[in-house]
Amino acid sequence: MASELRDKRQFFRFFGVNILGMIADYLLAVLLASFFGTPYVLAVTCGFILGSFVNYCGHNIFSYEHTSRETISALGFGKYLLAVLFSLIVRLIVVAALDYISLLPFWLILLAAIGVSFVVSYVISTLWVFRKPG
Repeated sequence: MASELRDKRQFFRFFGVNILGMIADYLLAVLLASFFGTPYVLAVTCGFILGSFVNYCGHNIFSYEHTSRETISALGFGKYLLAVLFSLIVRLIVVAALDYISLLPFWLILLAAIGVSFVVSYVISTLWVFRKPG
């Protein structure tokens, strides 16, 4: 299991797919809020769901060699959403903790929290959501 986490090619494919998901997330939220007058919270939620779906499909097709289009499923997407939500909770904890114990500026706290939550997302995704069969 640990060897899967050390696969540098897989890690960078995962990172690249996440960037595409983040772009989809951002663009949909801005489109909905700016051009359709959608309330911000709803626009951001829709963007988050689209970005997560783009990531989930991209990870199946590109990030993990043992997965493909055929492994995409509603159950798998549900598991991926749980992993992403857990990584969000970790991000919030890191932000709260660093804000409480340090004098770091917010932008640096946020960067650290994003980094930690990305690693958590990668570990959960690799070991649970996209786990190799057998």
